[in-house]
Amino acid sequence: MKTFKLIIPNIITSLRLVAAVVLIFFSYGTDFLTYWPFFLVYILGASTDLFDGLLARALHAESKLGNVLDSIADLTFYTVMAVKIFPTMIDKLNYIEWAFVIGVFTLEMAGYVICAIRFKKFSAIHTFGNKILSFIIFAFPFCFIGDIPLLYDLYMYICGTIATYSGVEIVLIHCIAKRYDTRNKSVFFIKRNEATELPQ
Repeated sequence: MKTFKLIIPNIITSLRLVAAVVLIFFSYGTDFLTYWPFFLVYILGASTDLFDGLLARALHAESKLGNVLDSIADLTFYTVMAVKIFPTMIDKLNYIEWAFVIGVFTLEMAGYVICAIRFKKFSAIHTFGNKILSFIIFAFPFCFIGDIPLLYDLYMYICGTIATYSGVEIVLIHCIAKRYDTRNKSVFFIKRNEATELPQ
C-alpha cells in the first residue's frame, strides 16, 4: 500500500500524456459549444499538472523519475495543444505576438538543452515565474473564444512578458548554478541553496 501511494503522483502525471494523445483526435475552434470535446479533454489533462505536484508533496512521494516524467508530460501536452491551436493563431496574431511565441519557445528549449548538457538531466526547474506562467498558459485555448481581438492581444502581451522573464530566469539558473537543485525557485535563491546540502 505504501509503495502504491508513492506512484500515485506519477500515475496522474502519466494521464497528462494520455490526454495529449487524445487531444490529437479532437478539432479546436473558437466556438466552445461546437468544440467542447477538445476543451473537456484539455481541462482534464491540464488539471493533472496541478494535482500531481500537490499529491507528490502531500504523500512525500517526490522523486527524480517523477520530475523527469513531469517535464516530459508538460512538454508533450502543451506542444500538442499549441499545434492544435496553430491554424487559429496564424489568422489572429500580429508580428510582435509571433515574436513572443518564437522567442519563448526558443528560451524554453534552451533551458532543457543547457540543463541536459551541464547536469545530464532532462528536466525543468519549477520557478515562481514558471508556476505563474502555468496558470496563464492554461487559459490560452480559451482566449480565442468569441473571436475578440482585444482579449487575445492583451492575453498574448501579458503571457509573452511573463514567459520571457520565466524563460530567461531558467536559462540563467542553469548557467549560473553549480549543481542541479529543484529548490532554485528563483535566480536569487542559488547562492543560499548552494550553501546547504541537497535534500535526500
